[in-house]
Amino acid sequence: MADIETTTVNEGKYHALSRAGEFELSIDATTAEGPTPNEVLVADYASCFTFACRAGANRHLDVDLGEIETEAEADLDDSDDLTAIRFHLYVEADLDDDQIEEVVELGEGICHVHNAMKESLYADVEVTPNAF
Repeated sequence: MADIETTTVNEGKYHALSRAGEFELSIDATTAEGPTPNEVLVADYASCFTFACRAGANRHLDVDLGEIETEAEADLDDSDDLTAIRFHLYVEADLDDDQIEEVVELGEGICHVHNAMKESLYADVEVTPNAF
């Protein structure tokens, strides 16, 4: 038995409903009925990276980051393939440069999506501390 199981149903055109556990996600390549697969991937990466930074800061630095807002950007080539991803984390905590570097490194090490990405698509990360 697999650790993760999902079901995706595409009844036509370029819209699909995916189910993971009790949750349903509408994905649409044309954006008519939901985000595109690339948008979902970038949002998932940003969410996982945010959680990983929080977990790393809590566990390894004994730092509470407070509120975190992560803005994600991605570039596409002419074939709509992702070519670059960038994150800007706005963090409530007042962090110094060394702490920022440690939080980003911990996030990269803990984030499951980061670890599943090909290296050329690792996010370029910028952090603004004391943002709230």
